[in-house]
Amino acid sequence: MKRLREWIDANPRHALRGGTVVLAAAGLMTLAAAAQRQVTIVIDGVPREVATTARTVGGAVRDAGVVLRPEDFVLPAASQSLQGVERIEARRARPIEIQIDGETTRIVTAEARPENILAEVGVRLFPGDRVWVDGLPLSASAPSTGPSRLRLERGVAVNLNQAGAKKAIHSAGATLGEALWDSGVRLRAADRLFPFAGASLEGATGVRYEPARRLSVEVDGAVVPSWAAGDSVGQALANAGVPLVGLDYAVPAEGSPLPADGTVRVVRVTEGVELAQTRQAFETRWEPSPDIEIDHQQLVDPGESGVLAARTRVRYEDGRETGRTLEPAWVAVEARDRIMGYGTKIVIRTLDTPNGPIEYWRAVPMYATSYSPCRLGVPNYCSTTMANGEQLTHGHAAFLVRWYRVMRGQYVYVPGYGTAKISDTGGGIPGRRWIDLGYTDSDYVSWHDWVTVYFRTPVPPEGLIMWVLE
Repeated sequence: MKRLREWIDANPRHALRGGTVVLAAAGLMTLAAAAQRQVTIVIDGVPREVATTARTVGGAVRDAGVVLRPEDFVLPAASQSLQGVERIEARRARPIEIQIDGETTRIVTAEARPENILAEVGVRLFPGDRVWVDGLPLSASAPSTGPSRLRLERGVAVNLNQAGAKKAIHSAGATLGEALWDSGVRLRAADRLFPFAGASLEGATGVRYEPARRLSVEVDGAVVPSWAAGDSVGQALANAGVPLVGLDYAVPAEGSPLPADGTVRVVRVTEGVELAQTRQAFETRWEPSPDIEIDHQQLVDPGESGVLAARTRVRYEDGRETGRTLEPAWVAVEARDRIMGYGTKIVIRTLDTPNGPIEYWRAVPMYATSYSPCRLGVPNYCSTTMANGEQLTHGHAAFLVRWYRVMRGQYVYVPGYGTAKISDTGGGIPGRRWIDLGYTDSDYVSWHDWVTVYFRTPVPPEGLIMWVLE
């Protein structure tokens, strides 16, 4: 410092000139510092703080080391004064590949928004179009300072009939389901859609879509919430996985429209069966048997009782009995007649009598009584004429009418009485096989006893034989 003073004192003129130069430089530096300003310049999305003395936006960008080309983008414009400008955005143009309907176009642009880039090449976007930015859907791609590749898929128009209301939707999706999603329709599993969601959009110009409605099903003691679509209660229940089975019914009825509140009650119906059986008696049937002697019987078939069945259907609704229906009875087991074989075999035998031997072909125990013309059992009445027109005398006998019609004119032998001709009819004694022995009033003998009546030969034709005696 001491030496500087000594030099100034020794060279006053040189010292004055040098000081003037220094002061001028310092002044210039002060003016330059006062003219500088801080500007934020965003270059291709990257912000940078730049100190510049430029008067225009373009000069400031040049001070940041960026040489602008005519196709580059600057905001504000490059020629605009820098006065009052604090932020500048600069995007340098870059090549972009655009693919539309299989055709590729390449352009150079500084535009960053895909919509604006497509507009530059005269492409207008419509509802349903899809734009892919660098391989990602436009909606899913991250904000970018500018893509390098764009792909446009044009949407297809689809006529949608939604529960009777028609509208057009557009989508570039590959399937019908994607098209509905693009239009804001969120499908449920219970929705009804034709064609199905996975069908290709190609040719799918008419689509029927019926969205499911909330369904509340009261069934089996619980409330089942669900979604279902259908024109009727039955369709909605089937689509909801609660079908009507057998005799089940719904409230409202199966064919009714789905109620506005979506509430349906399912009544489970079952049927029980009660079976009642009644035993049916069998009949006895007589059949001739040539191997059995007359007036003898033999059991051929014991028979079997039948069974008459009746069925009652019992109806239950949700476990409670609600009604009974008696069905017509039917024969569950047919009764089988008991079969008795009666003898038709004739055996000729001989009987010794006081008047000599006789031949007989039948012997029947019978209760014997006697009668005469004035002992007919009718008070104050006498008659000598018998049923066959002959006169009543000893040697004639009467049978029951049913026996007389078959045995009229046959001869029998009664021990103690002798031979008699079946000539007359009488009332008989209930419950007994009966014969009434004839007399005249003068030789009358009273009979009240069991005897054996022998039917004498010759044997009458088969039509005049009562094979089974009552």
